[in-house]
Amino acid sequence: MNRRPARGWDGLRATAGAAYVLCLAIFLLLPALAIFPASIGESEFLEFPPSGLTLHWFQDVLADQDWLDSAAFSFGLALATAVLATFLAVLVGIAQLRYHRLPKGLLAVLLAPLWVPHVAVATGLFSLCLSWGWVGRAWVLVLANTMLALPLSVSLVLAAFSVFEGNLWTAAAVLGARPRTIVRTILLPLSATALLSSLVLAFQSAWDETVLALFIGPVDTPPLSVRIYAYVSQNLTPAVAAVAAMVAVLSIVTVTVLGLARKAPGRRS
Repeated sequence: MNRRPARGWDGLRATAGAAYVLCLAIFLLLPALAIFPASIGESEFLEFPPSGLTLHWFQDVLADQDWLDSAAFSFGLALATAVLATFLAVLVGIAQLRYHRLPKGLLAVLLAPLWVPHVAVATGLFSLCLSWGWVGRAWVLVLANTMLALPLSVSLVLAAFSVFEGNLWTAAAVLGARPRTIVRTILLPLSATALLSSLVLAFQSAWDETVLALFIGPVDTPPLSVRIYAYVSQNLTPAVAAVAAMVAVLSIVTVTVLGLARKAPGRRS
């Protein structure tokens, strides 16, 4: 007698939960999806819905060397950040696997950038770099973005390394494997999914970062996010929507790659 109402209530809660998630997704994605029709409008100003359709804004952006230089700089910056952050995270994971625990306070220091506002970090870095003459140096921006992306990479790598057998390193060493061989042939293949996820998330973190680039980034060829910010402050044409649409496509591809990477172990098994 009491089971049917309970099942009906569970079904109602599941439907309400699904409707809530759908509405939330629409609310979050609608502004991002609106840039696509806005980027192909014929008007000289941003409008939604567009009065006419054209692709010449994409042609203008792709023919503008300034936009291309900023995109290339952002890509190199994000790629360097992803590789460096993942490399450092692997070193932390090896230390945890080799010594079974990390020094006290080290994990808190590594995760500290998650708790500190980016504008506070950027302000402090600007003061230091200004006194040392490092403002506008690309390598400084790479290190700063690596600091912000490192908590994401460390969390993923530590989670992957935590499932390894504690004596894995010792067993491989007893069989004659050198540390470099253990890392290359055992640890990296077993944690490939986590490493790929770390690369993707660190890349996306540096690609989207604007605050640090505004404070300590180069001026002649700024990152793409900074150029978009500067362009919007002076112009409001569909060209910026075209750039935003291409960046959104890159983000969608990134999320897709990350999702496929997480499903890969299940398919192999």
